[in-house]
Parts: sequence; structure tokens; C-alpha cells
Amino acid sequence: MIKELDIITLTRDIQEHGLTKGRQGAVVHCYHDTKGFEVEFVDDAGENSNVLTLEQSDIRLDRITLQTQVVELLNYLPEDLLSEVRDFAEFLQQKQSRKAG
Repeated sequence: MIKELDIITLTRDIQEHGLTKGRQGAVVHCYHDTKGFEVEFVDDAGENSNVLTLEQSDIRLDRITLQTQVVELLNYLPEDLLSEVRDFAEFLQQKQSRKAG
């Protein structure tokens, strides 16, 4: 689930604002229906910004940022909970494999 302050990646070009697929932005507001998001994009100099209202299909969580956040959370878990997380991740992997196969 996408939430405020998450780093996202555009899934399509938005030519009228000079933004291309793959551009990263920060979620500054999530609408209650979780279908709309206000996302801020800054230029390479970190100055000029665009805040756009986008739909869920326009964005996805940035994978590297998400992985970093998960690792940070794991660092604070006791060993018994860490093994539960591993078991759950393995379950999800098997589920995904069955779905793909």
C-alpha cells in the first residue's frame, strides 16, 4: 500500500509536465479512497517542483527504497520474529511461483 512520504516511480510518461516513465517522486498526500495521490516531482537540481494528482495505475512503489525500508525494519526484530518473517516471505515466494506456473 502506498502511503505519504513514500518514494514512487512513474509507470508512464506525462508529457505535458515533461516527466518520463521511471521518474521518481514523493507522495505528499493520499486521498481517502487510496485511488488518488498527490505526488511531488523535483528537477535534477532539486528546485523546480510539480505536484500532480495521479492514480494508482500511474505510479508504483520504488523497489530499492522499499527493500531498504524492509531491511531497516528487520534490523529491529528479535530472532523469533525474524524467522517468522523469513517463513512468510518463503510462503509468498511459493505462492508466486505457483501463480506463475
